[in-house]
Amino acid sequence: MLRRSEMSQVLSQKDIVEIKRHEGEWRSSTGLRYDTVPWKLYEKAKKLFWDPAEIDFSQDAKDWQKLPEDQRLAAAVLARGFMVGEESVTLDIVPLIIGVADEGRTEEAMYLTTFAFEEAKHVEFFRRWFDAIGEDPQRIYDLADERRKQAGVAFDPTEGMFNSQLPKVMRRVLFDRSPEAFLDCGLTYNQFVEGCLAISGYKLWAQFFAESGGFPGLQEGLHHVRKDESRHITYGTYLCRRIIAEHPELMEFARNRLVELGNYYFRYFFGFPIDREVVRGFFDENGNLDRSKLPPVEMLGLEQKLVEFLATFMYNAWDQVDRRIQVLEKAIGMSEEEALLGAGAEDAERELDTLVA
Repeated sequence: MLRRSEMSQVLSQKDIVEIKRHEGEWRSSTGLRYDTVPWKLYEKAKKLFWDPAEIDFSQDAKDWQKLPEDQRLAAAVLARGFMVGEESVTLDIVPLIIGVADEGRTEEAMYLTTFAFEEAKHVEFFRRWFDAIGEDPQRIYDLADERRKQAGVAFDPTEGMFNSQLPKVMRRVLFDRSPEAFLDCGLTYNQFVEGCLAISGYKLWAQFFAESGGFPGLQEGLHHVRKDESRHITYGTYLCRRIIAEHPELMEFARNRLVELGNYYFRYFFGFPIDREVVRGFFDENGNLDRSKLPPVEMLGLEQKLVEFLATFMYNAWDQVDRRIQVLEKAIGMSEEEALLGAGAEDAERELDTLVA
């Protein structure tokens, strides 16, 4: 393996390809750390296996036919967003596995193999649901594309969180093994995409089920997905806090990066740049949506239900950004052993309502 003490931050192609592992340093031989968070997550992943192909969506198909078009559209937008996000990580998680493996972190690499497998299952789950209810998720892209053209909004379909940002960040660790590069992986995917976007999405799913009822197959699958992703987010908290504990000067980078990711992702939800202060202006001091403060639907070219859906999603996500920054700040001052074990990572996610029974 590339020993951490000997590893330069930027690797050459030769360094990456011609790696050599020391015969006397296999972790399975020297001893695995069963007391670390990654190992505990690995154990949970083995016990909580589920198969998307076994979920019955027959009632969902009937329930879908009863929904009005505005609810169908909101649900399809949300489901497609989850699905393409899961596919993006399935395609781009491997560099992180290689990176932690090359650092000799076998327990983390073992857990991340379950991570990749679960992301692939999530892609399958959402696609099977779309197939079962007879809805084409590509319709969502086509509809949004047509509206952008009508509004004269410039759009690059190869630029976006899942299209370019996430692949770039994850692939960086193929050659850049700096603490900042690894931290950016944890911040961009585990903390922001899963910890802010996905968690906010689950709140919208709860609202959808409260209004529509039914959809037992979708509810069953989402319960499994959320349990899987609670482990993914916990690992990300572990990874980020381990790095920040050793390099506290990177906390400023983490803080700025999460805000930067939020501004980047939400910049054109309504067809124009929008930051968190604008989003917060749509809500009162108690966090309740004030519909009178939303941009007029005529200006946006969107249905009222979808405008409210997007505003609520952004508000919840920004709230998670602020809370996650506070969780990461607690890593400063942790000892090396506490950081290695992952002290407080699971408790932090429990406080953020990430973990589910």
